[in-house]
Amino acid sequence: MRRVPSHSLAALVVAIAIVGCAAADRDRPPAPPIATARAQGIGSQVMVDGVVTVAPGTFDDGFALQDASGGIYVARAQDHAIELGSRVRVWGTLAAPDQRITVEPTALQITGQASAPAPLEVATGGVGPATEGRLIAVRGRVAGAIVDDRPWGTKLYVNDGSGPLLVFIAAATSIDGTRYRAGQELRIVGFSGRFGDHTEVLPRGPSDIEAGPM
Repeated sequence: MRRVPSHSLAALVVAIAIVGCAAADRDRPPAPPIATARAQGIGSQVMVDGVVTVAPGTFDDGFALQDASGGIYVARAQDHAIELGSRVRVWGTLAAPDQRITVEPTALQITGQASAPAPLEVATGGVGPATEGRLIAVRGRVAGAIVDDRPWGTKLYVNDGSGPLLVFIAAATSIDGTRYRAGQELRIVGFSGRFGDHTEVLPRGPSDIEAGPM
């Protein structure tokens, strides 16, 4: 009986695995758009699929997903190795802790890797329900005093003339919010969120805030 060289056998196994993964991707039913899931009633069972824009551990144990239709926060990573740009499918229950639409996950699946989407450029007065869950970028001047909100973080407002926007700098991000001053121009990238009645943007780390001249 003719022996198959070990390297040929290994190549065959890899080829079979690749074909199997491709078949699994074809067989996986598409998830509804994230915007559709966000529109469901609280307590609904949902499935969402998107690219990670906020990694676990940035604010808490949760992370954010985004697709072409919108974005949403997922409450926990369930010990999965999820990173920025990971493509993740989530099954769970729609919830609204502190009025922020969130998925309480029952199961997660990492389905691939992609480039994290570019932030959506928005006027400070345009941040609200239409942007919630997305990665956005705003530019404006610091309006008023910096608020020390320890142990949770720091708060400030920026305004580009279209309306003030609350910027919440979570303590876990290691951003020193006390270094900014009234009148300073900032460009801020972050998660468009909500806490209670307040619309806010949450930068993810020091590189998400670019300071202009005083």
